[in-house]
Amino acid sequence: MKLAVIGEPCMDYIHRGSETTEKQFGGILYSLVSLAVISKGNATVYPVMNLGEDEFENVTGFLSRFSNIDQSYIRKTKHKTRVVNLFYKDKDSVLNVSTKKTYDREENSTQPTLPVEYEQVKDALGFLDGILVNLVSGVDITLDSLSRIRKDFGGYIHMDLHNLVMQTFPDGTRKQLPVKDWQQWVNLCSTLQMNESEISILTGDNVTEYETAGKILKEKKVNSIVVTRGRSGVSLYEMKDTKPERADLPRIDSPKFIDSTGCGDVFAASFFYRNSLTKMEDPRSAMQFANKMASINASLHGVEGLPHLIEQETT
Repeated sequence: MKLAVIGEPCMDYIHRGSETTEKQFGGILYSLVSLAVISKGNATVYPVMNLGEDEFENVTGFLSRFSNIDQSYIRKTKHKTRVVNLFYKDKDSVLNVSTKKTYDREENSTQPTLPVEYEQVKDALGFLDGILVNLVSGVDITLDSLSRIRKDFGGYIHMDLHNLVMQTFPDGTRKQLPVKDWQQWVNLCSTLQMNESEISILTGDNVTEYETAGKILKEKKVNSIVVTRGRSGVSLYEMKDTKPERADLPRIDSPKFIDSTGCGDVFAASFFYRNSLTKMEDPRSAMQFANKMASINASLHGVEGLPHLIEQETT
């Protein structure tokens, strides 16, 4: 298989109380590297991204360790690579299970790298089997470019909505806000991923998660929706007859928990990969596999630890 990954790379600084990690690879690199690791021997992975010249050699040098990553569609830009500071209240912070279901962290970010344009990937659309779009910054790709891709590519697209709902303000702070053209975005993918916070704010309507899922699925563009819930597990929505049906999975505890950063991105890559293998015929099995991979990720040290995903699965 030939699989593309569209999104924005960044550099993360993880802050937990008085402790701060070393600079880590972040953003789309979680999805990209985990996809390369779990698909090795079965797929070539094509990152489609813009990378600031300040980190270009650092990132591409790291990616060159993976024999099934083809770097032909990485573009170097003069714009600096985004830096994201993630401030967690404690080492176990994933989800504040309050009424609003907001994640228990604050974020501060520099300006994003340039978005991917249609022309950057158009030559690959004829041979790709699937495309993972992870909106790490929310401006990883323009709506116009993704619309043109969908028009010319009839294959499988999985979208992690992620920070499409996140607006970055001039002082670097970020806040989740409804998406005005959300229907246009979601109709461009085959399967859709959000966390509880994202699906609750996406439309700006005062409706339940179930109702939002129903609105999306009734258009018959999206085959299934996964909603990740941190400590509360994950859910899958599919349309059965005329109503959405929900299936839940509990979380898988990581006995050697280190950091929850990137769990959603690893989930996205794993769900996308398993669905690519089965041609979306068994999304529940894909959800189970992705749930397990996300749990393993929580026991690894950042992107650099992702090569251990598969060896830990088999132990």
